[in-house]
Amino acid sequence: MEYETPRELLTRLKTSREESIQRLLTTLILDAPYPKWNTRSMASLAGVEFLRKLHALSFDSGWGGDVLEFVDEFELRGRSDDERGGAPDYAVVWRDRLWMIELKTEAASHRRGQLPLYLELGRHYFPDSQIDLTYLTPPLSKPAPKCEPWARFAHVTWQEVQPLLRSAWPSPASESQRAVVNGLCAAIDLLNISPAEWRANVLQEQHAPLTASVDSASAAVTAVKQTASDRQQRAIDLPGLDLDDLLGLRVEMRDQVAAEEPQSPLRHVRPWLWNSATSGGTALSPSGAEVGYELRCSWYSSPVPPRAE
Repeated sequence: MEYETPRELLTRLKTSREESIQRLLTTLILDAPYPKWNTRSMASLAGVEFLRKLHALSFDSGWGGDVLEFVDEFELRGRSDDERGGAPDYAVVWRDRLWMIELKTEAASHRRGQLPLYLELGRHYFPDSQIDLTYLTPPLSKPAPKCEPWARFAHVTWQEVQPLLRSAWPSPASESQRAVVNGLCAAIDLLNISPAEWRANVLQEQHAPLTASVDSASAAVTAVKQTASDRQQRAIDLPGLDLDDLLGLRVEMRDQVAAEEPQSPLRHVRPWLWNSATSGGTALSPSGAEVGYELRCSWYSSPVPPRAE
C-alpha cells in the first residue's frame, strides 16, 4: 500500500497536529487508507503488535487477544438528546472487553469531564465488558478519573510510546510507510514547539501558511437561521473538528435553540449528526464525504423542547 505522507496530508487537508498524528497512526495500524469514522476494522499484524505493546504499557494484564476490532473516532452517543455523548479517538473491541484510547498533543484540547464521561458511556453501552481507558499525552499532571471495579485508567506519554512505533515497524515496507513512521517519531520529538512551527517544519517552509479557520459557532448560528427561514435541511462543513467536537457542538446548538422564545422560528430547527453508515443518503459537505459524519440542521413542525431537569 502507498501511504499518504505527513507532507501530503497537510497539503491536502491542512489538518491540525493532533488530527494529523491520529490519522497517520491509524493508517499504520490498519495498513490501509484512513477509514470513515466509527468503522470497525481489522488491524494489520504490525498494528496488533503496536496495540499489544501499548496495552502492556498501560495495564499489567487483560489483553483480550490478537483477534480484535479497531475503531477510529469511536462514537458513544449520549444517553438522551440532552447529553453530549463522546467519541474517544480510538477503541479496541473484544467480545468481553472495551479499550478506549484518547490522544492529545495540545494543552488546549484537554476537556474537563471528558474522561469520566467516556468511562460512564462505555459502561452504559457495554455493560458486560471490562472497560479500559488509556490517555496518551505529552508529559502533564492531571488527576486520574475515579474508576469503579469494572474500569481501569492509564496515563502514558508520547515519549514512552515512540519506541513502540520503531519496534512495531522496524523496517518499513515502502518509502511512503517509512515517511509516516519517521514523521510520527519526528512529531513526538517536536511536541515542545508550536503546531504552526511543526507544520512549517513538515512542509519545509520558512513560515507556516496562513489558513482561514472555520468559526464553528458562527457557522452553526448561520445554519440554524437559514434553516429556520427556508426549512431546507443543510450540513455545516467543519473540517477542523473531530467527532467528539461535533457531538459537543450539537448539544450546544440544541440548548441555544431550546432557549429561544416560544414563538421563535428558530425553536423548530433541530441539529443532528448524519452518519453515512446508518442515516442513508450522501454527504452534503466535503468534510462529511471524507469522514462519514457531518452536523446537520433540519426543520421540524414540533419545537425543540427545553433541557430535561
